[in-house]
Amino acid sequence: MLLFLALVLLLVALPFLTDTPSGQTILILVNATVLLTAVAAVGRTWLSLLVAILLVVPALVFRFLSLRSGHTEYLGLTWSFNALFYLFIMTNLFRYVFRLDLMSRDKLYGAVAAYILIALFWAQLHALTQYFYPGAYMNQGTPQALDITELIYFSFAALSTAGFGDIAPALIQSRYLTILEMIVGVMFVAILIARLTGVYPLVDKRS
Repeated sequence: MLLFLALVLLLVALPFLTDTPSGQTILILVNATVLLTAVAAVGRTWLSLLVAILLVVPALVFRFLSLRSGHTEYLGLTWSFNALFYLFIMTNLFRYVFRLDLMSRDKLYGAVAAYILIALFWAQLHALTQYFYPGAYMNQGTPQALDITELIYFSFAALSTAGFGDIAPALIQSRYLTILEMIVGVMFVAILIARLTGVYPLVDKRS
């Protein structure tokens, strides 16, 4: 549940803390809180804890360096380590949420947190795509470099297949990456529903 609350805090803080240097610094601290909460959530073994720390520390360091220097190379490294970190956390959350035992409230919060993490993971992939293929995305019909807040917004729109149309993929690489995200979003909801409908009758029989 703490991971879910930390992710919600990050999404609430993002649009208000990206326009000023002080806001960027606060945002790094909020993001660090999210990442450390995620580390605590999956750190059930020494190995998982070590892997999570080895991924989260470079992500935070490169984000700080990119903020101080403005070099895009540091941003590329930040997105890469963030993507690997989110993938690692998601994998552990999936194992926990879809484990064949009783469904608890903590697992439901874990499922929603996993859904948010999928969107954040794909936002990092969109950022990397834009880094290697400039002009990969359009905003209001104009190709331009999008910041991470806009890419997170686009990622949620694609994951939920809402498709508002204000931000759209412009190149074949970004279009097919978006297709894969849509497929993952539909599959996650379908598998979660199947998991819930398969487990609640079991709970009724035992009650």
